[in-house]
Formats: sequence, structure tokens, C-alpha cells
Amino acid sequence: MAGSFEFVVTRKKPVLVTPKSETPKGLYYLSNLDQNIAVTVKTFYYFKSKSKTNQDSYNVIKKSLSEVLVHYYPVAGRLTISPEGKIAVNCTGEGAVLVEAETNCGIEMIKEAISENRMEMLEELVYDIPGARNILEIPPVVVQVRFRSI
Repeated sequence: MAGSFEFVVTRKKPVLVTPKSETPKGLYYLSNLDQNIAVTVKTFYYFKSKSKTNQDSYNVIKKSLSEVLVHYYPVAGRLTISPEGKIAVNCTGEGAVLVEAETNCGIEMIKEAISENRMEMLEELVYDIPGARNILEIPPVVVQVRFRSI
């Protein structure tokens, strides 16, 4: 990145998006593979809307997330340790964490950061749960919706 540009992410308060309707409760047991590879996966996706404002896009994502959590209800729960001592999902219907964020740059600068492997900048594009010490303290789904501030 040329010069002394400072990448800034401003986040609003996280909200819990709950399933639109009631979901089954109880423990959902993970596969043996999931038991052995207990890690979080951080991903970044880019979508451009030509017809929606930032607030419209945020509301569409929030509504859609609420609807999809009905069908994929385990990810609206929380990780726990089962009575057998294995990691399981406690299907509580608590919901997914959604954070609205703004940045002071556009996608071209983010593409440049990706090509230059500037992890300190890229890590700001994914929300981390403050104070989480282990995987059991992180909801299965955490979404940060980023918009470019004008």
C-alpha cells in the first residue's frame, strides 16, 4: 500500500440473530473428524449490490440469516462438552452473531492486501468474539458485514 494509509474498521454493537421460528433442542453430536479438528475457520466473501443501500443490504442479510437458521439450527446453538467428554453442539436456538462494520477503503485496496498477504489488515475484516479463550466460547456462526464508508 502506498504511503502511510491507515486501514480503519468501525464496528457497531454485535447483535444476536435468532432463528425465525422455533428449532429442535438437544445435543447434536459431531463427527469423529470434527472432534479431531476443533478449529475455527475465518472466511471473507465479497458481494456487490447495485440496487440496495448499505442499510437495505444489512437488513436483507439479517432477515436471510434468521430464516436459514431454522433449517441449519445446530449453528444457532453453542458448542459444549457432552457427557461422554466429546465436543457437541447444544441446540439452544441462541442465534448467530451479526456485526455491521464500515471501512475507509474499497475492495481494490482489500484485493491488494490479499495479494501482499497483509494479515494484520485482513484479520480486521473478520469479527472475533472479545474475551473468547477457547472454541467453546465462540458461537458456531459469526458474521461481519462490511460496508465502505463514504
